[in-house]
Parts: sequence; C-alpha cells; structure tokens
Amino acid sequence: MVFSTYIFTFVFLPLVLILYFGMSRHVSRKTQHLFLVLASLVFYGYNHISYVWLILVSISVNYIMATGMQHATKPVWKKTCFVAGVLFNIYLLGYYKYYNFFLDNIDTVFDTHFVLKQIILPLGISFFTFQQIACLIGINKKQEKAPGVLDYVLFITFFPQLVAGPIVFSQDVMSQYQDDRNRFFNTDNFTKGLFIFIIGLFKKAVIANTLSIFSTNTFFDPDALSFGAAWLGSLAYTFQLFFDFSGYSDMAMGLGKMFNIDLPVNFYSPYKSKSITEFWKRWHITLGRSLFVLVYIPLGGNRKGYVRTCFNLFAVFFVSGLWHGAAWTFILWGSLHGLVRVFEKIFDRQLNKVPDLTRIFFTFLFVSSTLVLFRSWTVGDALIMLKTMYVPDTISFAGISHLAFNTTLAYPDIMQTAFVIAVLLITACLVFLYPKNSIDLYNEFKPKPRIAIMSAIMFSIAVIHFSREEVFIYFNF
Repeated sequence: MVFSTYIFTFVFLPLVLILYFGMSRHVSRKTQHLFLVLASLVFYGYNHISYVWLILVSISVNYIMATGMQHATKPVWKKTCFVAGVLFNIYLLGYYKYYNFFLDNIDTVFDTHFVLKQIILPLGISFFTFQQIACLIGINKKQEKAPGVLDYVLFITFFPQLVAGPIVFSQDVMSQYQDDRNRFFNTDNFTKGLFIFIIGLFKKAVIANTLSIFSTNTFFDPDALSFGAAWLGSLAYTFQLFFDFSGYSDMAMGLGKMFNIDLPVNFYSPYKSKSITEFWKRWHITLGRSLFVLVYIPLGGNRKGYVRTCFNLFAVFFVSGLWHGAAWTFILWGSLHGLVRVFEKIFDRQLNKVPDLTRIFFTFLFVSSTLVLFRSWTVGDALIMLKTMYVPDTISFAGISHLAFNTTLAYPDIMQTAFVIAVLLITACLVFLYPKNSIDLYNEFKPKPRIAIMSAIMFSIAVIHFSREEVFIYFNF
C-alpha cells in the first residue's frame, strides 16, 4: 500500500487510528499492539499477499536467534546463534536481491548458461533485514536485551517505517512501544504528526510525481538528448529523488507521531552539504548509521591505522551501492562516493580553505552527476548521458519540451519548455533558498489558524494529484 493513495489516506489510516485508540481504554497494551501488527501486515501485503509469509519467517528466525543469544549459558552457543542469525539474513537478502545478478555475471564472465529465476523482490527487504541484523549485533554486544515477542514483531512491522525506512534500531523505539502512556490518543502529537505528514504528502504527490515525468522522458532514450535536455533531465531526477524519499520520510515520521511514536530523522537539507562527508550525514541518515554499525565497525573502523581506515570508508560506500540495487550502475555509484569520501579525508585541511558556496556547488554537482548512474538502466546509458552533459558534440538546447511530454495533454513546445524550466527553478528555490526545511518546521510546530489553512490547501492539492499514482522510488530497494 502506498501512502499517497485514496485507499490509504481515506480508508486505511482513519480506520486504524480510530480502532487503535478507540480500544485503548478497554483492552490491554498487548491486544492493542496485536491489532497494530495485524494492520501493518495488511498494509504490507495489500498488493502482494505472498510478501507476508516471508517477513513472518524472517521475524521468527531472527527472534529465535535473538532469544537464543539472550539465554545462552555458554559463549559457544551465543556465538552460534549470532552467526546463524546473521548468515540467515544475508542469505535471505542475497537470494531475493542478488541471485540473478550473481548468476548473470557468472554467465557473462565464464560463458555459462545458468537459468535465471523469476524472483519478485519483496518490499522493504533491505530495510527490515538491516534492522534485524543491527538488533542481533546489539544483543550480542549486550547493549540491549531481546524484547517480548509482540514488541519485537511490532518493532519490525510498524507500517509507517516498514517498506522504505527510516531504518529503525530497537533502542530508538522499544521503550516508546512499552510506555503505556503512548497507548492513548494525544491531540498535540496527532496534530504535529498530521502537519508533517501533509508536507511529505505534498512533496511526493505534487512535486516528486511532477518531476518524474521529466526524468522518465530523460532516461527513456539517452541517445536522443541534447546538451540542455540532458542537464535539465539530470536535475529533474536529482530533485525528484530528494522530494520522493524525503517526502516518504516526512510521512513516516508524521504517521509515527500520530501513534505517539518518535521515529528518527532521515533527511536534513542534504543538498546544502559542503562535502560528501557532510552529505551522508544529512541524506538517508539512518542508512549511514546502519552501515557504520554493520560494516565500518566490524571491519575495524579507525582503530587499525590510516590506510585501513580509508579502506573501511570505501567499503562502506561500496556496500551502500550494492544495498541500493543488484546492478553495476549502483555499485559504480557507491564506489564513486567512496572514492570522494576517502579523498576528502586525505585532503581535509586543504578543502576546509575553499569557500563554502564553492564547496556546496561542487558537492551538489557531483551528487547530481552520479545520480545519472543511479537512475540509468545500464552503465553504457549513463556514460552516453554524462558525455552529452560534459563533452557534447554540440551545445544544443533542443528537445527540452520533450521532457514534459505525457500522453494526457499536449501543449506547444514553447509552453512545455517554459513549464520544465519553471518547475525546476521552483524546486531549486525550495531546496537551496527556503530558510527552513520540513524538520525545522516540524520541530517549531504550534497549532495556529494560518498553519491549519496552509495545511488544508496543501492536502487538497496533493489529493488532486492522487490520480497520478506512483510508488516511492525506494520501494525498489
């Protein structure tokens, strides 16, 4: 189920909220949470019921391993449970996400002929797998204890963060689930949550979905792009990805707050970053934290010398690329970010002398350019588009109007060109010039008539755009 749909906004969410808080004074916390788990599983399996059995198997195995570690009387048994749990998660993720990619590359290198399977990637598998590995690591290090089974299932399945994050650690939310005060409806939390949910909904349904028209037309045929169309198309996808995923994160945070649960912040104006190092502290913050715990620390972190530290940093970004998708485009994208991150570590003092605006410009330019790899179907397509952008045969601005082409309405080329440029200018102003981001507005929120009116207008505009339903980009990961 997608947040920006009629069925979720006008049926599922109101019904779950009414029933969840309506039963709060009549049933136990466990019964309430059982209802929320069942509702989350309905949300998860709404379009693909087969997903439900997989996540339940994953949860069951991980919980058995977690409690086995908790109650193990001998270190060898604790280690066995930990290793078995981690290997199970790696196998599950590897099979569903990387099986065909691995065999396809073996076929290419060794001229073999393995039969590829028709494997449907389960929604959110990268997210809930990382959550569970992090939980196993925390229990293994005695930093936390295995919760009760219902609390654990709710921790994994809680629908606001289930399919696209944020990647939540148990210490982020477990105490909140166990706090009886959070069982009851809280007007302040609900209005604050509704406020940022509407902001996220507007980001996704209005801004990101409009930009998706431009980016889809851009990457459909890279060979046909002119210099100007390639640059504007690249920027369109750069802004689309931001508003799509930050919009989801805002909505997840808002939904959590409606249920009196504070989910971690996942985005904080990443395109204003002065370096790739800073960028990854602002972009998909919970993924960066997860990779720090799951990859960087186990490899030795910064405890084994300067060279090893640089290698570990690169490894984190390599894994980040692989985490995003089973394709060489993602691996190359992650590797380029890793190389620049190592470069910044080596030349940190020199880079600090560069003016801030210059650093922001070149950081954004690098992020936007590498996202061409992120979006392209193949490395070859990405290289064609990057060549057009940076070493074109001719400087041409033809074909910009084609970025706005859709099968519903047709306008004169000059109007479509103006539309593309206007939308990109507006989104650029929102990203770079608007003084406060959605998290700032959320933290400063106070219910006022002016805010209520603006929220109602934004919600109404977003609902109008529901007819152009599109899933979130990070559902693919």
